[in-house]
Amino acid sequence: MSSGFIQRYDGEWSDVTDDVNVACCDCGLIHHYEFAVLDGRILKRAFRLNRETAGYRNGMKRRKEGVFAKKKSS
Repeated sequence: MSSGFIQRYDGEWSDVTDDVNVACCDCGLIHHYEFAVLDGRILKRAFRLNRETAGYRNGMKRRKEGVFAKKKSS
């Protein structure tokens, strides 16, 4: 598995030729994705990375980003 991850945003296209780590743009959950081609079909599998998620979410909390952003009062 690679050591870093790629921040993806809603609706963004991505290259699937390599396996990657992806962070959710809102909640910070990080997954490691792997791709394969079998019988002409593209397959994807994902593994949740708990340690990386915890570290990334701690940074989001400090920066008040994503689900940790302060809600605006109406």
